[in-house]
Amino acid sequence: MIENEQIYLIPAKIFEIITYILVLYTLNRKYRGINLRKRPPIHQYFVIGISAWIFYMIFDTIIFVIAPLSISTPLLSESPYQGYLTGYASLTIANILRDIAIFGAICHAWFYCAAAVKIQTGVNLTRKIFGSDEEILTINRKSLTWGHLAKIFGFIILIVVVYLDQIAIIVNPDSTIHVSSDWGIGLIVILILYTTSTILMFRQLVALRNKPMEVEYKKRAKFLGWSIIIFTIGLFYWGLTGSLVKWLISWIPDIASYTIIFLYLGHFIWMLSGIYVYLAFRDVNKTE
Repeated sequence: MIENEQIYLIPAKIFEIITYILVLYTLNRKYRGINLRKRPPIHQYFVIGISAWIFYMIFDTIIFVIAPLSISTPLLSESPYQGYLTGYASLTIANILRDIAIFGAICHAWFYCAAAVKIQTGVNLTRKIFGSDEEILTINRKSLTWGHLAKIFGFIILIVVVYLDQIAIIVNPDSTIHVSSDWGIGLIVILILYTTSTILMFRQLVALRNKPMEVEYKKRAKFLGWSIIIFTIGLFYWGLTGSLVKWLISWIPDIASYTIIFLYLGHFIWMLSGIYVYLAFRDVNKTE
C-alpha cells in the first residue's frame, strides 16, 4: 500500500512540471527561430538546465508511486529493500527509471552552476573545462587534451552517481510502504555545484547594488540571481525536511497530520525559482 503522501504529492509535482514547461516556452520564444548554439550562453544554460529539470521531475513523479506496486507480501527484513531485487519488479523498474532521471538532476545542477559562473565572472565554464584543446600528451600522433580528460572524468562521476543512487522501500508500522532515495555521492556533487552557484549569485546581487547599468538589465540580473539562490534553498530545505519533521513530531505528535504541507512547500520553493527565471527572460515590451 502506497503512502498517502506520495499520492497527494502528484498534483504538486505536476504543477511544478507545468510551471517549468511554461518557463521553457518563454525562454525559447525569446529567441524563436535561432539555433540554440547561436544563442547567448546564459540563455543556453537556462534552457538546457530547465529542460533537464523537467526531465527529472517527470520521472520523479512516476518513480515513487510505482516502486511499491509489486510488494504483495510482507518484507522479511526491517532493513530497507533497495536496488534491483529479483521478485520485486516494480522496485527494479523504479531504480532503472531513477538511473535515467539522475542524469537530468546532474545536468540541471551543472548548467545552473555554469550560468552562475558566466554571470559573475564572464567565464564560459562548460567550454573552458570540456572544450579545452590544451594538450596533455600525444600518442601515435593523436593528442589528449584537458577537454578529453574532463569529459572522461565527468562520465565516470555520472556512472558512479547513478550506481550509488538507489530507490529503497521500507514498511511502516501501519503497513504502508515508504519509498525513499539515497542520493549518496550524487547529493554531495549537487550540493557542491549549487552552493558554489549561490555564493557567486550573492556576490552578484551585492555588486549590482552600486553598479551603474540600465534598470531593466539590472532587474533581469537580479531575477536570475534569485532564481538560482531560491532553488538552492529548496534543495537544502528538502535535505532538512525529514529530520525537521521527525524532530517536530517528537515534540508535537499532531504535526504528523500536516506532513503534506511541508512537502508541498518544498515544491512551491522550486516553482518560485522557475517563476524568477520567467521574470528574467520575459519580454516586457512585447505585446501580442
